[in-house]
Amino acid sequence: MKSIKIVLSFWVFTFALTAKAAPLLNGLALEKQFNKDIYIAAIYSENLTRDSSTLLDNNIPRRLEVRVITKSLPARRLRNQWMEAIAINNRGDTLSSQAENMVTFANLFKGRFAHGDQLSIEFAADTGSTTISLNSIRLGEIADPDFFNTLLRAWIGSVPPSTDFKDGLLSAGQVSGSLVTTFESLAPTSERVAELQLKQISQEEATAAEEAPTEATKPKPAIEIADLPPPTLALAATAPAAAVVTEADSIQEDSEQGPQPEGAVPAQAEEEIELITVPPEDGPLLAADAEDMMEEEEEAPLTADMILARQIYHSSLLRHTFRYIRYPKRAQERGHEGSVRLNVTIDSQGQVRDIQPIQESRHASLNREAQAAVRRAGPYPGVPAQLGTDTYNFSIPITFRLPD
Repeated sequence: MKSIKIVLSFWVFTFALTAKAAPLLNGLALEKQFNKDIYIAAIYSENLTRDSSTLLDNNIPRRLEVRVITKSLPARRLRNQWMEAIAINNRGDTLSSQAENMVTFANLFKGRFAHGDQLSIEFAADTGSTTISLNSIRLGEIADPDFFNTLLRAWIGSVPPSTDFKDGLLSAGQVSGSLVTTFESLAPTSERVAELQLKQISQEEATAAEEAPTEATKPKPAIEIADLPPPTLALAATAPAAAVVTEADSIQEDSEQGPQPEGAVPAQAEEEIELITVPPEDGPLLAADAEDMMEEEEEAPLTADMILARQIYHSSLLRHTFRYIRYPKRAQERGHEGSVRLNVTIDSQGQVRDIQPIQESRHASLNREAQAAVRRAGPYPGVPAQLGTDTYNFSIPITFRLPD
């Protein structure tokens, strides 16, 4: 009897340790574009918290997930959105040290995600490695203990995709039941998993035949996301940066004077915008999905130098725009707040050619002001010749927030 009790006690202790170590769902956030649900993001952590600094603790295992809702999502767009958010929410020295890792991460994504796909990014606290998987099929691994937090800050840093997005992830397990139900219902079909497994086997065989001995330890993508039939609606490239306009920064709505002084940008935003930023490489809104497919085929391989060059230029465009943002007086008086995300296309001379609203607030005056600020900001600095393009697309998220 004594031995049975010992065994039972040991089993209970082991189960308790396992249960404690298992990451818990800290929060969920729904990404919407053009009033359409695109995907649900999730953060799992050993410790449930509403504090972002707690989730950035490298001593605990954590996991990020993206589950796709829309019929088809170009992997390139999700990648660009994430890369831009990484740049805005991390220090310049972090970006420099993580440049090669960001290239490795970005090159894991090709083709398209399908409805139900589950992208998982898991951090192992004991090894410091980050493993990226799609539908439980391993895409690659990055053995750098600081890389996971570089990704995580894109979601819960000081400039998240939106305040609602960040708050949803930092809900300490208090998640909407309906959102949990939708999240848990998103799963790939068996046909989809089998398709990806076949591609993985083919790529592993090709890699084994071509790989040089010195390349054996480098992380490589194990799979290419399969192309899918085109969706009924093409999506715009997005960027999760934010310019924050507060009451103190505003001027009269009907004022036609020049741009606000440089000091009008809040100190926090000013510090962040000094960081180099990755712009999206897609067009604002494609007329046909076939055109999107063509862009993906023509894209040059990403390199650290390419990313940094685009980051520097995009940073200058954001700083330029923020000088022209005003908080409408009537919106202040009525207590209106909100977030707006725009995709802007300029020509090589910096002239504004197109403005597309990706996300809008509930208040028309804030939506109008966001677009008016872009028009006032034109012409922008011309596109550098080294980028080799006649047009340039960049995203501007703007948050209008009154002081507490």
